Amino acid sequence: RTAHGNRSEVQLSDGSTVLLDARSKLTYPEKFDSCRREVSLEGKAYFTVKSDKSKPFIVNTNRIRVYATGTKFDISDYGNKPESRVTLVAGKVAVSKMLEGTPKKIIADLKPDQCLIYDSSTQEIKVEEGNSYEQVAWKDGLLVFRNEPMGKVVEKLGEVFEVDIELKDKSLEDYRYRATFQDETLSEILKLLKISSPIDYVELERDPLPDGSFEPRKVIIFRAETK
Repeated sequence: RTAHGNRSEVQLSDGSTVLLDARSKLTYPEKFDSCRREVSLEGKAYFTVKSDKSKPFIVNTNRIRVYATGTKFDISDYGNKPESRVTLVAGKVAVSKMLEGTPKKIIADLKPDQCLIYDSSTQEIKVEEGNSYEQVAWKDGLLVFRNEPMGKVVEKLGEVFEVDIELKDKSLEDYRYRATFQDETLSEILKLLKISSPIDYVELERDPLPDGSFEPRKVIIFRAETK
């Protein structure tokens, strides 16, 4: 299990490796049995699976099941978000939905550089092409935006840093932004956003709560005034 701001690498008994992102949990046996290799994930992880076609590698989340043999892929499935994502970097994977704890029919067979997005709230399934680098850059300490609308940029920053970020001016939602950040803090990223795009921001003061803790961090982003 990893805490906020931490990543951890796990070596499995078959030689496969799993890099866990922050706020994630991996459950796995000390040693795989002779029939198959199976683990469970809550959160986000990057898998490098050792090839063994006789023993499939299976990853279960609460909503999906991913089948692989020898391959590299990323899964993001946080319980507080409706979307499950599977991004394939190399090899092949098949994905099925989990209904009442039981996998149903295959909903996608992914090829390299494809990303499956499954929305459990609407049951919508879509496969996007050509964005695997952006999806897996986190494993190298990178946060990548490739011509992303500001609405998505704000959403991703809020998710990564566990901060409530409100985009006050809705006209900014479709403003396209392109940048790569490496291990910068949220404060540093916000300053760079202000310099390189038509936005300004304010971070609200955090009031103390009755138990001695403080309110969650909140940032409001709005359109910068033109001079």
